[in-house]
Amino acid sequence: MRGCREQTTAVDCSTLGASAINAEGFVNIDARALPHVHFVVKELAEVKFIPPGSFDLVYMSHVLEHVPHQAAGSVLEVVHGILRPGGVCRVAVPDFDALVRIYEADGRSLERIIFPLFGGQDYAFNFHYAAFNEAWLTALFKTAGFREVRRWDPDTCDHHDFTDASSLQVTVADRSYPISLNLEGVK
Repeated sequence: MRGCREQTTAVDCSTLGASAINAEGFVNIDARALPHVHFVVKELAEVKFIPPGSFDLVYMSHVLEHVPHQAAGSVLEVVHGILRPGGVCRVAVPDFDALVRIYEADGRSLERIIFPLFGGQDYAFNFHYAAFNEAWLTALFKTAGFREVRRWDPDTCDHHDFTDASSLQVTVADRSYPISLNLEGVK
């Protein structure tokens, strides 16, 4: 989880699953004790130590798929609780529907989608346990109590002046396919 504080707009933000990204002004939470990580938690539900209503923005880029699919809704409920009214939970996950399109365009080869489908599997927390498409993730947001769910664009949204997995693309036969489903829920 990554969080940010922008002095000019008085926005408090947090990032869950910060990984290698160190966005200026964000409170970074991750399972690994990296130099820029403020809090280390082994499971996202462990962020219950954060007082209710602490953040205006919670950001999770390619994190929710690392949670068992049965727990994804519970994680969104926890995030809902630590957001202020009107706060935003911004999520990017591999888009299963996009991966299917890439799979078909690439002659039904798994090679280009194996990483976004199953994770890098190069350390203990880098395995994927869930798949999402727009309908499923929207339903999870709604069930968690978010009143509005909408798409967001990493190139044009506020508080996103860094490059991360939300912009990932795969190229098949000179055509680029975005692999990330970028949705945000408004409390």
